[in-house]
Order: sequence, then C-alpha cells, then structure tokens
Amino acid sequence: MKKAIYYLFGFLLFLTIFLNVIQFYSFNNSFYFFEYNKNNIYKNVKYNKEDIKNITYNLTNYLKSYERNLDYKEVFGSKEMKHMKDVKKLFDIGLTVKTIVTAITSAIIIVSLKDYKNLIYFTNKSLIVINIFFLFICSLISLNYYNSFTLFHKIFFDNDLWLLNPKESIIINLLPLEFFKDISMYIFITNLIINLIVIITFTYISKKIKKVKV
Repeated sequence: MKKAIYYLFGFLLFLTIFLNVIQFYSFNNSFYFFEYNKNNIYKNVKYNKEDIKNITYNLTNYLKSYERNLDYKEVFGSKEMKHMKDVKKLFDIGLTVKTIVTAITSAIIIVSLKDYKNLIYFTNKSLIVINIFFLFICSLISLNYYNSFTLFHKIFFDNDLWLLNPKESIIINLLPLEFFKDISMYIFITNLIINLIVIITFTYISKKIKKVKV
C-alpha cells in the first residue's frame, strides 16, 4: 500500500511541476515580447508597440483572473472573447488541480516523514518512468506539431471557436503557430530539466542513505 502511495506521490510531483511550468510561460509577458521580436510581430501587426504590449497585459491578466474582461480598446472580437473564455476555464481548472495536488502531496509528505527513505526511493523510480513516457510523448508531438496542435484543441474544446481568421483576429496575429511551437518546446524542456534535477537529487540522497546503512 505504501509503495502505491509513493508511486502516486511521484506522479503528483510531476504534475505539480508541469502545471507550474505551463503557468510560468503562459503568464510571462516577457516571454511574449521575446516571441514578438523573434516573429517580427511588431512590424507585421497594424497596432503600435505600446498597444501590442497593453493587449498582451490585458490577455495575460485575464487568464490570471486579475482582469474580468478582454476590453483593451475593443480590439478583441466576439469570437475571440468566447474562445478566450474557454481557454480561461482550462487555466482555472489547472489552478484548481494544482491547489488540490499541492494539498495531497503535502499530506503525503507529513504522513511519510518517518519513512522518508522509501518515499524518496519509490518517488524517484516513479519520476524516472513518468519522464521516459513524457519524453516519448514530446517526441511524437514534435514529429507533426500542427496535427498535435489540432488534436489538442479538438480534445479540450467542444466548438470551433479556436479556428480564428487572421484578417479579423488580433490574437492569431500576435500568437501564430510558431509561438505555440516555441512555448510548447520551452515548457517541455524546462519541465524535463527540473524533473532531471529532482531525479539526480533523489538518486544522490538514496545512495547516501545506503552508504550510511552500510
């Protein structure tokens, strides 16, 4: 029973890291501005640089629930606002899941303090397996990102509001497919690096514990 709980803890730890990384990049205005420069957005979009930045602040603050509406200079169309409402629901679910998972992981840590050696050992084994699977999924996505992007939207949205027209939508002009390719890559790589650091740390601690036993 304890083993199962520790393996579950590994999955929950992975999920916590993953959700935090997603939120970090999705809410990071500096990342958006970096991508705008990279994709020549400032030159290709009709709005000036200050307006583009304010549109971005409005968008990220809306996703973070800091602002109730997408209302900067009425640049967002009704279809965009409806789609972003759906997107916001996903982020709200993510925040709720993260809160619940954090509470569960905290409870497991408290309950397992006396058995921390096994907690570290089995959590580490769980993380290794999960990250191998995660790396496999990332590899499949990278083979055909466009199809993966389309599949993601078909799974998580029950409408076609995400199919925006570049002639009418400011969002799709600011955030073309290249943006989503990049943010996905950064999320995947950052997540893997953090997990690798955790795995190396847990492996080191486990080896130290074994030496002390000997």
